Amino acid sequence: MAANVFDALPVQVQRRIDRAFVSAGEKAVGSGFIRDEGLDGGTPTQISMADVPSALQKLDLPPDDDQVLAVFRNAASGWSAPSSDHVDPTGGGWVSRDDWRAVCAVLLEQHTEDDSDAAPMQQESDMDAGSDDQYFRSEGDDEDSDDEYIEGPSTSTARRRTRGRTAAKSSPASPSPASSSKSKLTKRQQEATLEAFALFFPEVAPEDIPKQKIMIKDIQRVAKLLAEKIKADEMVEMLDAFSTSPDKSVGLEDFGRIMVAARLA
Repeated sequence: MAANVFDALPVQVQRRIDRAFVSAGEKAVGSGFIRDEGLDGGTPTQISMADVPSALQKLDLPPDDDQVLAVFRNAASGWSAPSSDHVDPTGGGWVSRDDWRAVCAVLLEQHTEDDSDAAPMQQESDMDAGSDDQYFRSEGDDEDSDDEYIEGPSTSTARRRTRGRTAAKSSPASPSPASSSKSKLTKRQQEATLEAFALFFPEVAPEDIPKQKIMIKDIQRVAKLLAEKIKADEMVEMLDAFSTSPDKSVGLEDFGRIMVAARLA
């Protein structure tokens, strides 16, 4: 679940998420909109939907992303089962702290991974540079080992180039997991995948279906048609588990992996 994603984030990132939430909650308290029972020992347990964009900005996240705001709007409406507990005087609704953490954790997880990848790469580069200096300094001491000194930097460079993200670093000879999954689909599986994928886009022409991507709003729409209640963390986790796109959308290729994993194709 996305709650586990939040718990796995560095403490400073968790604090940033909570500070942005508390700041928005205090703003609602100052405006007189939030109810007394919305406070727990002085700490807000929910924020107004109207304050979500400004809270996202405090985390350096886009405040006008339609997909993200759609998740929060669904949360604020009580997940398609609105009640008086979820309606604020402005008509925007309230977002709970758990829903806020769940969505923001997944959004910030990618940034955290990129930052953590950069540091080891830099350290390794420095270590390799130091090793190269040692090779050159000892070159005059042992002429028989010249070949080793030449191969050392080349080997470390090759090793350095193979690290990082598989999608960015893999060579044509080593296909990524996504392309491997695609190649394993039989003709029958591909047809079943395309047929199920098309259900998400009833108004799209058949020839354009393979170009589409499933977004959070599409999952919400289908969930309502099926009378299913899917919460924010479940929706975000669903897309995050199978999506290979930076925007967490699911294309036809990703959807094929879902179908195979669920044994629906």
